[in-house]
Amino acid sequence: MSYERNLTFNLRLRGLSEPEITEVIDEVRAHEAAAGPPAEAEFGSAEDYAKQFPKKKRRTRGTSITMIGTAISIAYVLLAVILAILFRVDIREYVGPYTLLPGLVLVLASILAGFLTDYFQPAKRHPHRPES
Repeated sequence: MSYERNLTFNLRLRGLSEPEITEVIDEVRAHEAAAGPPAEAEFGSAEDYAKQFPKKKRRTRGTSITMIGTAISIAYVLLAVILAILFRVDIREYVGPYTLLPGLVLVLASILAGFLTDYFQPAKRHPHRPES
């Protein structure tokens, strides 16, 4: 796990916008290129460095994925209940003996997908700054 990826993830958790994250990462890269020592030696761990930035309420792409997956699974459960009560349709004929398992799997998959999206999405680079 690279310092930049860990710092990017922790900054997203604190609610910084993508341009703010890009600016912080660019500053770390510039300082590392100019000074020489590794970023962790200069700034401390990524978690500790990210804590110096104020926490904001902002929805990340991963949070949106998790919320959409959860909403779809709730809609699935409601549909199963409505079909059973109003139309006497047993959804187990279509999904097998586990009525709520597809909804649970969808929630867990969306949580995992949201986490992985926020973790592995790299910080955007400024177009006018060269890559290190």
